[in-house]
Amino acid sequence: MGEEIIKKLIDIPNSEVEEISQAVVIAKNEEAKARDFYQKSADNTQDPEVKKAFEFLAKEEIEHFNALIAVETTLAGRGKFAVITEEGLKHLEKPDVYPSKPLKGKDLESNSELSALLFAMRAERKAELFYRTQAKKTSVKEVKEFWETLADFEAGHFQYLDGIFETWTDTQDFIMG
Repeated sequence: MGEEIIKKLIDIPNSEVEEISQAVVIAKNEEAKARDFYQKSADNTQDPEVKKAFEFLAKEEIEHFNALIAVETTLAGRGKFAVITEEGLKHLEKPDVYPSKPLKGKDLESNSELSALLFAMRAERKAELFYRTQAKKTSVKEVKEFWETLADFEAGHFQYLDGIFETWTDTQDFIMG
């Protein structure tokens, strides 16, 4: 992945190059950490459905990392911003995942997979906030759209994980489920 996801190259104001470059470095680091976390969680889980979910998310984080590499490379090498569209990133099919059974009482308290799921949900929210903040900082429409697209992916990851969490923790103990 790289050149094939770049729609076009655009000029950006010199005053924004350094800030965008710094944000890309931070984003690459976070995407790499997320990829490693999801892969490790996939390797450690006993639930085959949760394993599929974590493997999917690890692959998406790799795609985001590669998109950031493309942006970084063209920014450093050509002084231009690589416009990467949402369509350029959306080609993985999200697996339908329903963990094998709801967890009960003490299982909820001691489950490492549940801990990983909750950690991942929080990390996705933080990543979304980072990308939305970067979008607000730029005056260039295409740069703003790039950061917003990544933020939307992270929000989608949160919703996906939340769906797993809801299915997994639905114990029907309360009136409202």
